[in-house]
Amino acid sequence: MTDVITLGISGWFTPHGTLYHEEGRTLDEIAPEDWANLLAHADAIDFFTRPDPARPAADARIFHLTITDGERSRELAVNDPFEAPELALLIRLTRRAMRDRLVLTPETLSEEALEALRASLREAGQD
Repeated sequence: MTDVITLGISGWFTPHGTLYHEEGRTLDEIAPEDWANLLAHADAIDFFTRPDPARPAADARIFHLTITDGERSRELAVNDPFEAPELALLIRLTRRAMRDRLVLTPETLSEEALEALRASLREAGQD
């Protein structure tokens, strides 16, 4: 299995109906420190074995968090408002790993972004 995290959000309503949004990142796209912190917290709160939370209300926002680490994999639906502060921290750590400190590689950059980076390196004399 590939080490990966996926975070989906569902259950909030708009004039266009219920929305669902999902993002995923592989281990190669996540800063190693963020991945280590995320897994350490997941292990500390028994993410891979904890019971599923109670079913949410029909209009509740739900975070669908999937963490795959080696042979371990689990999807947990976390209701918002969060039933426990440790789950809120896990969602924050996940969002940080996925957005704030994404590892940029030629594969994850668009062609325009990659060319802009190359141009700035050339200007700085680091080409």
